[in-house]
Amino acid sequence: MTEPLAITIAIAVGVTAVALAAVVFTLIPLIRQARETLNRVDTLIEKTEGDLQSTASELRETVHNMNQISAGVQKNMDKVGETAEALEGFGKTIQKTSDIIQTTLHPSLLSFGALVVGLKTGSWYLLRKIFLKKRR
Repeated sequence: MTEPLAITIAIAVGVTAVALAAVVFTLIPLIRQARETLNRVDTLIEKTEGDLQSTASELRETVHNMNQISAGVQKNMDKVGETAEALEGFGKTIQKTSDIIQTTLHPSLLSFGALVVGLKTGSWYLLRKIFLKKRR
């Protein structure tokens, strides 16, 4: 090999080494920035997971409470239905009593029968008003 060729090769290797060093020094800040970004993303994911776990826990508790409330409401609705049936039976009894009084007693007592019918009608009107307001 001749001396000028060896010098050219040495210069080429030197330029290549300088270029490679420049590339490496340029990439080091980018690698640091990428590492910092990944750390931030990791921290964000950890915080989000914690928030989601607490939110899911609160949601489970809310659903459990809603189930308990709806079970209590269902029990009360059953009681209201039973009360309405009992009141209906009571109304039928009053109606039968009123019919007996109207047909069997002396005509002077018909005004008492009218009073009973009036009481029955008034009580049914009042009860319907009370129960219909609560259902709305």
